[in-house]
Amino acid sequence: MIQRSLLILFGLVGMIAGCVSWASWYDSSSFNRPTDCEVFFKRLDEQVKKAKVSDASSFPVSGFPYLRTNRFLSALKERLNSEQERQEWVSWMFALNLQARETEIRNLPSQALASLSIDREALLGQTRTCSQDLFQHDQKNPHFYSLLKPRVVVPDEYSFPQRIVGVYPLFALPVAAVTENARRKMRERFEVDLEALPRDGILTYYLPEKIPSLGPREIERIVEASRRNAFKAPRPNETEGKQLAQFFAPALIQDVAASYDSFGELGWKQGRPAVHPMRPVVYYYFTNGFMKGDPTLQINYVIWYSERAGKNPPFIEKGHLDGLTIRFSLDLQGSLFMVDIQNNCGCYHFYVPAKGRIEQVHSKLFQFDALIVQYLPEVSDDQRLGILISSGWHQPQRLIAIKETHPSLPYDLLPYDLLESLPHEDGRRESLFDEKGIAKESQRVERFLLFSMGIPSIGSMRQRGHHATELIGRTHFDDPYLFDKHFIFK
Repeated sequence: MIQRSLLILFGLVGMIAGCVSWASWYDSSSFNRPTDCEVFFKRLDEQVKKAKVSDASSFPVSGFPYLRTNRFLSALKERLNSEQERQEWVSWMFALNLQARETEIRNLPSQALASLSIDREALLGQTRTCSQDLFQHDQKNPHFYSLLKPRVVVPDEYSFPQRIVGVYPLFALPVAAVTENARRKMRERFEVDLEALPRDGILTYYLPEKIPSLGPREIERIVEASRRNAFKAPRPNETEGKQLAQFFAPALIQDVAASYDSFGELGWKQGRPAVHPMRPVVYYYFTNGFMKGDPTLQINYVIWYSERAGKNPPFIEKGHLDGLTIRFSLDLQGSLFMVDIQNNCGCYHFYVPAKGRIEQVHSKLFQFDALIVQYLPEVSDDQRLGILISSGWHQPQRLIAIKETHPSLPYDLLPYDLLESLPHEDGRRESLFDEKGIAKESQRVERFLLFSMGIPSIGSMRQRGHHATELIGRTHFDDPYLFDKHFIFK
C-alpha cells in the first residue's frame, strides 16, 4: 500500500498536466459559408444556451455546427485511411448532431420559440435543411478534412483548475488509501458464500418482458451484418438492436427492503425527477469499444432507483436518485466476453470477464489496476445471467446463472434517449440531465469532501458520456480503448 501510494505521489504532476488539451487553430471564414444558415445556427445556439437545454450526450465540433462527436468517433480520426472512411466518419457525426439538436429543440420552452419566431416542427425542418446545406458546401473545400480533424475532440471529465485549487497532490495519498480499502471490500463481498450474503429484505426477481428466440448463428449474423461499413464497427439497426438488447438483458435479483429498492421508469413529480416503481423499466443504449484493436459492440443497460438510502451506504453518498449501468460487450462473433458495471455516478466500476479470455491484466504506474471481482458464470440455453443487487446502497453482490422459468416480475426495455426528453404533465419536455451531463437534483455531500479529485459535482448521477470512473488518474467509462488499456486478451 505504501509503495503504491508513493508511486501515485511521484506521478501526480505528470497526470495533472495530462488533463489539459489545447484546440488547434481554426477559422470558419475559410469556408465562405452561406450567411443565412450560419446566422440561423448562431441564433438557435443562443436560445438553447439561454434556456439551458443543451444535450450533453454528445459533444459539438467547434466551428462545424452540423457535427457532434463522442469518444469512439474521436478515436476513429486516427484510423482514417480512405475516402470512404472519411465520408462515413463525418456522416456518423452528422447524424449524431441531428439527434442531439432534435432533443434540444423538443426541450426548448415556448418563450424560446417565440424569440425565434418559428414553431417547433418548422425549426426542426430548418435545422435539417441548414445542416445539409452547410455540410455539402463545406465538403467542396479541398482542406475540409485537415481543418476538421483537429476539432474533433471530447472534453476531459476531469477539471485541471479544480485539481489545482484543490491541491490534488496533497489529498491524493489519503484518497488512494480509502480507494484501496473500498476495492478490497468489493473483492471480499464477491468472495462470500452465496448463501451467506447479507439480506435486508425480500429477494425479488425481474426478467425482461420479451425474450426473442435467437441462436448463436443468428446473433453472429446480426453482428456481422451490422459491421458492413468502412470501419467494420457494429452498428445494428433499431429492430435488430432491440432484439439483441432483449436477448442479452440480465435478470435483476433485487434485495427489496423499502420503496427505494424498486427500480422503475423515470418521470416528473411536482417538477422533480422521480422514479415510478409500478412500471419496472431498464433503459438501454449501444456504444462501441475496441478489443485487440477491433471495434466491438456494447449494450448498456441502465436502471434507476428513487434514492440511495437505508443503513448500508455511507452518509456522504446518500441522496435523491441512484442507479447502475451494466455493460455487455460482444466480440465479433456476438459472444459475450465482458460485463462491467458502475453506479450511475461513475463510482465502483468493476469488471467481470469471460473465463479464459484474459491473458494478463496490465499494471500501470500511478494508477490502480482493473478491478476483476469474478469471472462470468456458465449460462446454458435455458438460463439467463443474473445480477444480485443489495438494498439501499444498490451494490452488485454476485453474477450468477438462473433459470428463465424462475418466478419473476417482468421489466420493460426502453431506449435511453427517452431520458433526455421526458414529458411533463403539461406537455412540455425536459431532460433528466442538465447541460453539463449531471442528473438534476442528484447532488451528494461527496462533492465538498472530494473536490480535490477534479471531478465536478462528484457523486452526482451522470449522463452517458460523462462518467469519470477513477479518483486517481483519469479514466472514462466510455473510453473506447478502455479494455485494451487494462487487459491483454487471448
